[in-house]
Amino acid sequence: MGNPGPSAVPIELTDAERAWLHGLTAGASELAGRVKSVLACAESGASNAQVARDLGMSVATVRRWRTAFAQGEGTPCSTGPGRDGQRPS
Repeated sequence: MGNPGPSAVPIELTDAERAWLHGLTAGASELAGRVKSVLACAESGASNAQVARDLGMSVATVRRWRTAFAQGEGTPCSTGPGRDGQRPS
């Protein structure tokens, strides 16, 4: 049996955050992909591996954006984790 990876960081979204993020998912841009990964990670029980498979991303990319968003260190609008985005409060 395989060794499970580290536990995924939970993401809890307010209604305002969820609406804001859904508004950013249009198109096939890099931003839309990051937003879709954050929204998918916010679903109950979503693993990084499953989100990565569903969206055609690497697990490392999903983990990076999930962690950055959950810790308030970045947003999907940022150019990278640790950048200041325009996340609603």
